[in-house]
Amino acid sequence: MVQQLEYLNNSLSTNPTSNVHRQAALQLEIEVDRWYSAFCSLVKSQRDYVYSLTGWLRLSLFQSYHDPYNKAHQNSDIYSLCEEWQLAIDRIPDKVASEGIKTLLTVIHAVVVQQAEEQKQKKRSESAFKELEKKAEELRSLESKYGPYSGAEGYGDMSRKSPVSDKRAKVEALRCRADEEKSKYEKSIGVTRAMTLNNLQTGFPNVFQAMTGFASVCMEAFESVYNFKSSDRILDSKRLLT
Repeated sequence: MVQQLEYLNNSLSTNPTSNVHRQAALQLEIEVDRWYSAFCSLVKSQRDYVYSLTGWLRLSLFQSYHDPYNKAHQNSDIYSLCEEWQLAIDRIPDKVASEGIKTLLTVIHAVVVQQAEEQKQKKRSESAFKELEKKAEELRSLESKYGPYSGAEGYGDMSRKSPVSDKRAKVEALRCRADEEKSKYEKSIGVTRAMTLNNLQTGFPNVFQAMTGFASVCMEAFESVYNFKSSDRILDSKRLLT
């Protein structure tokens, strides 16, 4: 996927964002947000579980450690294993991974916001051209009634613009406004596409790299737990008090 993103370009920047594009971006934002929440919840629940289990064993073994008639060797092996498990959980780079997902979520949200702004600009442009067409139709109606070259009426201070010239001035002003809104819309299309490509081309590789590193460290950490031997660590009362 990362390699495919590298080959994308901005050659189709004049194509406006479609409803399909907007829905896809919104759905992607929702799914990445769920991913972020689920990932943080998973790591927290695992860490809380291991800490609670280790703490419970610590309290239990502290009592049995001072009982000369209680052989707690098997329980101490379990406690040592839980300690190793806790150390393994503490070593995993979950903050780096979660920040990678959160950063991806941020850049996707920026795309969603820009797409919405493009849609707003599209509506402003369409509204301006509708208003222009309406006034242009009124101008054509006046020109058919008074003639296209109807000039000012009266002389000197008593003169006033004819309905045709007045309407023509308003139409020209609306035409300039409509062209300006159209230019803004076309610019917005380019901004949306450039932002989409840039954010995806940088966001996805970064989060994949973070998750790959996270998975690699997790595998090493949990392998150390799997291969752990209780004889490698001696249980003493000081460890039970920490």
